Amino acid sequence: MRRIFSFLGSILAQFAYVVGVRKAVTLDNLALAFPELSSAKIHTIARRSFANLGKVFLEMVYLRFAPKRSVSGGIQLINPEDVLAAEGLGRGVILLSGHLANWEWMGLGMGLGLERDLGIIVKNQKGNFSERFLNTMRARFGNRIINAGDVRAVFQALQNNELVALLGDQAAPDNSIRVPFFGREVPTFEGAARFALRTRAALFVVECRRIPSGNYEIMFHPLDYSDLTGATEPEVKVLTARHTAQLERIIRARPDQWLWQHKRWKHVV
Repeated sequence: MRRIFSFLGSILAQFAYVVGVRKAVTLDNLALAFPELSSAKIHTIARRSFANLGKVFLEMVYLRFAPKRSVSGGIQLINPEDVLAAEGLGRGVILLSGHLANWEWMGLGMGLGLERDLGIIVKNQKGNFSERFLNTMRARFGNRIINAGDVRAVFQALQNNELVALLGDQAAPDNSIRVPFFGREVPTFEGAARFALRTRAALFVVECRRIPSGNYEIMFHPLDYSDLTGATEPEVKVLTARHTAQLERIIRARPDQWLWQHKRWKHVV
């Protein structure tokens, strides 16, 4: 059943690409990020990125109702022992990622694979049908939803030695900290760095990748910041730049599995 959803999603996405839904944004983003690539190569990555996005959308419907064994069976954690060892330090764990492969499957799969209920930090909770659908899906196996605006709840979770997960690749407000991303200084959300520096929680950049079987693999990349001793603005910027650079390396390895359809560089002149 999951493969049917995935196949139909890729077909739907190709139709969206042909009719031009966010096609111009995608091509502009790719050309900006990879100026060395030919137009033909840019279009190839764009088409594959649309196919990935289509799979994600219809797999979300599958994830909302699929049994636990099917969800956990579709994902493999490569190095979960690193996260569990970090949890043993007692200061909480921050799992930071981006819109890679299927980020919703990643959230569910990490909780199941680690056998821990995660605090999923989400933004823009509007209370509409789509948000209710997504949050019900995200929390159906024990994860809980934390509003990104509820800073106290995030700090409390880390102080309780919990694992919190968030995405850090969206376009941030124009007045946010700017760090390099694909050769340009872009406004970037600083929450992950600020939470880490204030609590000394372990920080991992999480890589999700779709493999040829159609399943997913998760790799946890620990981010060392032992040289940063406070939560000053310069140190927040340094740590934000570090996790953004790690995310860029992951995207460069599999650019067709990232969400190029959003305006990540909209505040860059």
